[in-house]
Amino acid sequence: MNKGIIFFIILLLGAVFAVISLKNTQKTIPSESPKYRNISKTNFFLGKFKPVEMVLVQPEISGIIDSIYIKSGDKVFVGDKIAKLRIIPIPEELERTKRALRITSTDLKQKVINHNRNIVLFNKNVIARGELERTDLELNFAKIEYSNAQNNYNIAKSGFSKNVDESRNIVKATISGEVLNVLVKKGENVTERNTFNNGNTIATIVNTSSFIYEFEITETDISDVKIGDTFSIAIKALHNKLVNAKIQELKPLIKNDNNFYYLASAKVLVSVFNLKPGYTGLAEFTLQQKENALSIKEKNIIYRNRNAYVELIVQDDAIEEVEIEVGISDGIYTEVLSNLKKTDKIKVQ
Repeated sequence: MNKGIIFFIILLLGAVFAVISLKNTQKTIPSESPKYRNISKTNFFLGKFKPVEMVLVQPEISGIIDSIYIKSGDKVFVGDKIAKLRIIPIPEELERTKRALRITSTDLKQKVINHNRNIVLFNKNVIARGELERTDLELNFAKIEYSNAQNNYNIAKSGFSKNVDESRNIVKATISGEVLNVLVKKGENVTERNTFNNGNTIATIVNTSSFIYEFEITETDISDVKIGDTFSIAIKALHNKLVNAKIQELKPLIKNDNNFYYLASAKVLVSVFNLKPGYTGLAEFTLQQKENALSIKEKNIIYRNRNAYVELIVQDDAIEEVEIEVGISDGIYTEVLSNLKKTDKIKVQ
């Protein structure tokens, strides 16, 4: 074999290896095309549950706690006994109630005499029935006045009344619900509520059948939220149980950081077993939603000078940068409003 043939074979092998090497170095540019998708812009708001109805149970008179009939977690109804007070007698009050008792006692005796006399006269046809009914009414009224005076005297004297159901030293529930906490112990002094002070709170009762959910919204999101919107809340303390709520009120709120917020109050639409005041929740709120929106992956968009661009793969695998207009985004996919078609190939970033 002459040297020319050997040289030609070497050149041919070299060319083959060069072509193979060139092909190995040329890789296909990864690309994706826009697709039509349903996109939802969702935000999450941390908030707390508050009862619609909550009452601080306070006494109408001052005294010492003699008995407590409830404990935290108890269910109570309107009129149930909460506590009993023992009143320290005040000489002036004792004398006043004693005088009132003496007056009503004298009046009652006189009304009994008048009515008994009218019964006799009526039976002899001396007076009409209307006159008898008048003295009967006056007698009944006098009995009530005497009973009230006796009740007030007993309280002023000993701190208790024989007529327990009507006694002011028995503190009762004014709403039905659950006892959230008991703030006093037997033997403690409590002060009545009046015009000048709120008095001491004996217990807190909440209506656990109705709650509102409160959370803050920034001014950037408030334009997408309105009264009447419904959303779901995951209750952390109840193993992320989901419950629906409806926004009823939006109030402006300026916080210490001088930023502007809105305080949203939403009514929980169903009663939730074991839901307690102060429980936290995570509200999932759909701020915007689009169906069949032409969209691409957020990571393939290049943002520069507040504008959005993508790199298109055109003829001969050339790269061409195109400015696009974007719409809503769910953080993964972004809606494209202009300058892209479904058949375009976008370079993957």
